[in-house]
Amino acid sequence: MSRPFVSQTCQCLAALVSEVRELKRVGLLVALHKPGVSESVRQLVNLLESLGLEVAMPNEVANLLDRPNALPVEELTKTDALIALGGDGCVLSAARLAAPHNVPILGIRIGGFGFLAEIEIEHIEDAFKNLLEGKFWLDERTMLQAELWHGENLLWSAIGLNDAVILKSPLSPLPVWEVFVNDELLARYPADGVAIATPTGSTAYTLSAGGPVLTPDVDAFLLMPMYAHTLTLRPLVLPSKAKVTVKLLPQRRPVEGEISVDGQVNCQVLPTHQVVVFRAPFKARIVRFHGASFYERLRQKLRWGERQ
Repeated sequence: MSRPFVSQTCQCLAALVSEVRELKRVGLLVALHKPGVSESVRQLVNLLESLGLEVAMPNEVANLLDRPNALPVEELTKTDALIALGGDGCVLSAARLAAPHNVPILGIRIGGFGFLAEIEIEHIEDAFKNLLEGKFWLDERTMLQAELWHGENLLWSAIGLNDAVILKSPLSPLPVWEVFVNDELLARYPADGVAIATPTGSTAYTLSAGGPVLTPDVDAFLLMPMYAHTLTLRPLVLPSKAKVTVKLLPQRRPVEGEISVDGQVNCQVLPTHQVVVFRAPFKARIVRFHGASFYERLRQKLRWGERQ
């Protein structure tokens, strides 16, 4: 169903653009698999351009709109703000692009759960009015960096806003993970896997495994055994300056695993590898308006404290 949100108010909003010189060029990242996204992205681009903003879009979005000004997705970081149109997964992708370049992210939700995406598509006009009037704040979120090493050789690296999760492959026997904190042995985990989550990620995958929720302003990481085969392992909250190293111990039968960052970037893990996770040297900056607090989101999205 079409969701019209471009109206005559665009004319009065356009007058505000000249007062906010910092916002001239915005990038657009879109979850193209979302139902009805084609009409939504057309309306959003029309609104942005009616406000006098230049819109940078990757190839797949430009092709959808039959626009000639397509760019490689990496070029979206050369903007004043990056708009993620879709859901939380789109915000996670935007964070990996934008955070290293200190570019703010505005998440616009189309259906779905939407814990990170700030606004719904129907409220976009009011959101941009507040944005152009400076009625917003930047929510800075800790990010992590995960690296895969083979001896002295770096094989793979990724950054994430939510978590780095290392799990056994489906056909592998029960693995044992050797976990170090700041190069000191913590424990050996007989478990399906090990997860390291940021406070943002504590409301994602680790929560489903029984982990605690960390508020976004807590300067910490969550070290979480994933479905441990012993009762002596529990979640551990670490300072964010900690470095976590995870090794997959060899067994008589072949064993292997996979590391997934934010559930979107993956790499195979073998017993000859070691995974190192630490705080990234930058933060994601998410545009927030003066609306629902984190605690209100817990009540609304997770039905915190309600009886089933």
